[in-house]
Amino acid sequence: MGEDNISANSPQRRSGLLRDQVQLVKKTDNDRYEIVPIAGQLSFEKGFFIVIRACQLLAQKNDGLVLVGVAGPSGSGKTVFTEKVLNFMPSIVVISMDNYNDASRIIDGNFD
Repeated sequence: MGEDNISANSPQRRSGLLRDQVQLVKKTDNDRYEIVPIAGQLSFEKGFFIVIRACQLLAQKNDGLVLVGVAGPSGSGKTVFTEKVLNFMPSIVVISMDNYNDASRIIDGNFD
C-alpha cells in the first residue's frame, strides 16, 4: 500500500484514475475507516462516482453498517441525489427526513 503515503495535494495523487483517488484511512481511536478528503471541485458526475466508490470501499473495510449523511439547505437536491444513489446501489436503505420539521416552529416561512 505505497499509495497511502502520497499526500492529497501531490501531483501523483491527482493523476491517474478517479477510482484510485478514493482512499480510506483507519481511524486511530477505533477499528473504523473513513474517507480521505479529495481536494478541489468536482463535477456532479465525478462527485457521484466518488460517493459510490467510497461506499463500496467502506462496506468492504468496516464491519456492520455504513451510515452516510447527506446535508444541505431546502431545495439543494438531497432527495434527488439519494434517489440516484439508490438506483445505482439498490441494496441500500434511505431514511428520509423530509417533513420532519415541527410546523409550529417555522419562523418567517423558513423551514431551515
